[in-house]
Amino acid sequence: MRLYLWFLLRGSFVWAVSTLILRLLPEDWVDRPAWTLLITGGISGAGLVIATLIFLRKVEDRHQLPALVSFVAPQMVLDAGVVVAFTDILPNFPPGHAPLFGAFVLWCYAVMVMTAVVATRPR
Repeated sequence: MRLYLWFLLRGSFVWAVSTLILRLLPEDWVDRPAWTLLITGGISGAGLVIATLIFLRKVEDRHQLPALVSFVAPQMVLDAGVVVAFTDILPNFPPGHAPLFGAFVLWCYAVMVMTAVVATRPR
């Protein structure tokens, strides 16, 4: 249980830092949908790298998948809240980008979880 809490806290921290970075971006950087995708993808990709690096922590095979789910789950829940309150949390983004942002971050999390599933499957 302690291991999963460790990953849950790290996931929440990664979410907070990523959201802060998105919040601090200048408005003229995120005025087009393509830039929204590119910037959000870069931030989410950094999260994938961080998840991979965290996995280098010697976690037993049977705990790897639940640990990564513990890492990703709080981010998914918190980003759902970001989409609901998009204009309040990310006022530098055009309001019309909320569905694009929500779909893209959900897709990034799905890629992280599917990568974990494939990486931890029995061989």
